[in-house]
Amino acid sequence: MARKIPIISLEDFEAKAKKPTMMKSLVSNIAEGVEDNLESVNVAEIKNYDIIISVPKSEWKGGLENAMEYYIKKEEYEECLKIKKLIKKL
Repeated sequence: MARKIPIISLEDFEAKAKKPTMMKSLVSNIAEGVEDNLESVNVAEIKNYDIIISVPKSEWKGGLENAMEYYIKKEEYEECLKIKKLIKKL
């Protein structure tokens, strides 16, 4: 099975330098979590620290709403439509 979460450095994570990568991972992994009825999803791994950022189901809606705001600012409306559909499924 292919790795589905990005590996980012702690510096990039703290500086939010990988925000596009994180948002893409968040949305796609929550979509998979909804499909597979999971209780949490992993969205990233912090390089050299053995830390995996995981999002519990109770925080998916908030995460998706943040992603929606991000994609609205980027004017990526197709992604917004996907997110809107995902929020309805929750």
